[in-house]
Amino acid sequence: MDSIFGLFGIGCGLYCLYGYYLLKFKGEISTSILLPKDVDPGKCKDFQGYCREAQWPLLILGGIAVVYGAVDLYNVHVGGADTLFMVMMGLLLVALVFYVVRIRKINEKYFGL
Repeated sequence: MDSIFGLFGIGCGLYCLYGYYLLKFKGEISTSILLPKDVDPGKCKDFQGYCREAQWPLLILGGIAVVYGAVDLYNVHVGGADTLFMVMMGLLLVALVFYVVRIRKINEKYFGL
């Protein structure tokens, strides 16, 4: 039960990376992670521009969340990575704030939210 946050971090990170994959390679907007639920992705003003701008916050958050989860699991089961764990927790917090601010600005620009 101690490793629940590590598993949660890895799961969230992989989901963000999946959203990045959808934007980059399939050209689809993952509405559950990028848009509020009442917004139609078809009403985007510039779909290609949105995909270009929204993929970097997803990639950054996904990568940091996966590494955070791995460090947490390592710290719980092996131990000795307390400093690295605290650094990753701080990085995750910064990445989350960066993600929220950027996606909100991008959604405002392309969807008028």
